Amino acid sequence: NQGRPQALNLRDSGCAVIVGAREEGRGRKRAQDDGFTVSAVAEAARRADILMMLLPDEVQAEVYDNEIRDALRPGAALCFAHGFAVAFGGIAGERFDLILVAPKGQGGRLRETYLEGSGLPCFVGVGQDASGDAKRIALALAGALGCLRTGAYETSFREEAVSDIFGEQAVLCGGVSALMKRAFDVLVRKGHSPEVAYFECFHEVKIIVDLFSRLGLSGMRDVISGTAAYGSLKFGEDLVGDDVERKMEKLYDLIESGAFAKIWLDENRNGCTEFRELREKERELLIEKTGTE
Repeated sequence: NQGRPQALNLRDSGCAVIVGAREEGRGRKRAQDDGFTVSAVAEAARRADILMMLLPDEVQAEVYDNEIRDALRPGAALCFAHGFAVAFGGIAGERFDLILVAPKGQGGRLRETYLEGSGLPCFVGVGQDASGDAKRIALALAGALGCLRTGAYETSFREEAVSDIFGEQAVLCGGVSALMKRAFDVLVRKGHSPEVAYFECFHEVKIIVDLFSRLGLSGMRDVISGTAAYGSLKFGEDLVGDDVERKMEKLYDLIESGAFAKIWLDENRNGCTEFRELREKERELLIEKTGTE
């Protein structure tokens, strides 16, 4: 998600970029097509002043132990775009700077905003300052990625990891999608056509989110109809009550304790059987088929 966009932004900002990739990996040919020098991960680590650890969370610790730890020279820096592996004990990096530069958005959008002359905001943090320059290096990377055109906010690996995972599950990728799916099902069960239910409960979400982003919550209500504004405040918000907040508290505790990280890593060690089943189940939902049609 972040590897190619970050490599392109860093190179365009004047950094010398080497890509470390698996021999059989899909990213290797694409990096070569983009004009990068590509080598095995261990060789890239040996040559690196700063290693951007942009692998999926679930494989970072294993790749670090097997291919990076002994190759990376003392005085180098390890930079992460997400705090997961450091926050939950997978990587300690005894002799290295451990720094966090976490763009707040997908890699594709990071590249788009860079080319537009802007950038995504980011979080920066220092987990270990072996060189005495770790924070300065983090801010320099944030600038080279285009993030400082918008701004950086200082945090820690732990705070970024816990809040990011919680936000994904409670709101961005979990709570919002669950609310849309259940509302769609209610309308269909009450006799409305799937097409109408899709437009009302799925299609228009982006329109409202764009208003949130531009105007804030209260500003959004200023530009929608009075019917929608009154009904949503008086009755709609009651759907998310104390029971939901209690479930959010339990979810937070699951994440903050490290239990979710263990569940996710165990799922990967076991071949992601449950994960594949959950994804296939969602693909078969009526709301997905209606949207495709």
